[in-house]
Amino acid sequence: MASRMSQTFVRHAIRASTVPASRRMLHASVAAMVKVGDTIPAVPLYGSSPGDEVDLAALTKKGKSVLVFVPGAFSPGCSARHVPGYVSLASKFTSDKGVSGIYIISGNDAFVMNAWGRELGAAEGTVKYLADPSLKFVSALGLDFDASKFFGNKRSKRAAVVIENGEVTKMWVEPDNTGISVSEAKNVIEEL
Repeated sequence: MASRMSQTFVRHAIRASTVPASRRMLHASVAAMVKVGDTIPAVPLYGSSPGDEVDLAALTKKGKSVLVFVPGAFSPGCSARHVPGYVSLASKFTSDKGVSGIYIISGNDAFVMNAWGRELGAAEGTVKYLADPSLKFVSALGLDFDASKFFGNKRSKRAAVVIENGEVTKMWVEPDNTGISVSEAKNVIEEL
């Protein structure tokens, strides 16, 4: 049985690698982490309420955007250092680097993300807080991990991804999933 399962895995991996990056669809089975050249999936996220559905694939189709993935709203690292860095540098991202939007994405519900956004600020509308309560978007990108020890369930890895005209052009994923080093705003803005 183990042999049959490994053959199936190899067959799926080979089939996935023959599809051009521009047509590759990311999904939960044998999820590979998003990489440069991929497009982001049209999986709905939520803005200020569960009825405020957001299609991030459509919003990032033109121009340059930064997606910031965090493990949890109101958690110490996310609230004290990671997201505040993007809020404080938002005007430099827009004026110096041509970024039209910074999207903070977490596995929390829309009400929590809305409250967190009011607390941390939106930098004149440049920073938007989006909920992915079922982690469908995060999982489709292969950025989920088992955070049961800290949050009791799966969560998003801490990361930053730059989207230009609908395509991933740069990304920074924390090697330990939750640390704040490579995906910190000051590092990302220097490399744009």
